Amino acid sequence: MKYAILAIVSVAFVSCAQIKELEATVDTLKGDLAKVQVDNDGDGVSDAFDLESNTPKGALVDGSGRALDLDGDGVRHELDVDPFTQRGARVDASGRELDSDGDGVLDSKDLERNTPAGALVNFQGKKIEGTLSNKVAAAFIPEMHFSTNSASLSSEDEAKLAVVAKMMRANPSLRLCVIGHTDKTGSERVNLRVGERRAKSVVRSLTTTFKISEARFEIKSKGESELLSTKNNHNRRVEFQFIK
Repeated sequence: MKYAILAIVSVAFVSCAQIKELEATVDTLKGDLAKVQVDNDGDGVSDAFDLESNTPKGALVDGSGRALDLDGDGVRHELDVDPFTQRGARVDASGRELDSDGDGVLDSKDLERNTPAGALVNFQGKKIEGTLSNKVAAAFIPEMHFSTNSASLSSEDEAKLAVVAKMMRANPSLRLCVIGHTDKTGSERVNLRVGERRAKSVVRSLTTTFKISEARFEIKSKGESELLSTKNNHNRRVEFQFIK
């Protein structure tokens, strides 16, 4: 009987010790868990694993907590207006690729980055020499692109129109036909109207913002009749043709 009582007491002491040890382990785990849950920059990645623990609020990050910059241009993805610029291209603060000489040809494609303002250039940004008719035949003019059923111009489009305006000021005899296009969304009749709205929007900007005479433009709509691509965003455009 005496030995049985001693055994029970011994087991009780062992159990109490084990319980205290377990409680201490639980407290330690709770502390570790609390540390893991700390996320000082609020990017969803614990500070314990965050390789960039001070990313700005709202920044998109990868699994390591580093701010995303998919095209590697130095502009955070959520602030980048052109998040897929060519690797190595120089960009402005908004992530848009530079056109240093303002000729409408981006620097990454421009073989002559110091052409005079308003000079007619080819698609490689090289100044075209010779008679005006020869220049016109090879000249490059940027296109505008639009959202579905929209004729609104973006800030990027306005920058392209500034190039067109410089070109027209430097060549006062030039006249342009402004042609609106659409994708195949909607009926043919509706698309002709949308194309016309787009062309008018471009001419309105050139005449009001850039003060180019309205007499130097003609407006046309091709609607959906001249699709460039199977991708609709390529087809929703305004392009220019020189009037001879």
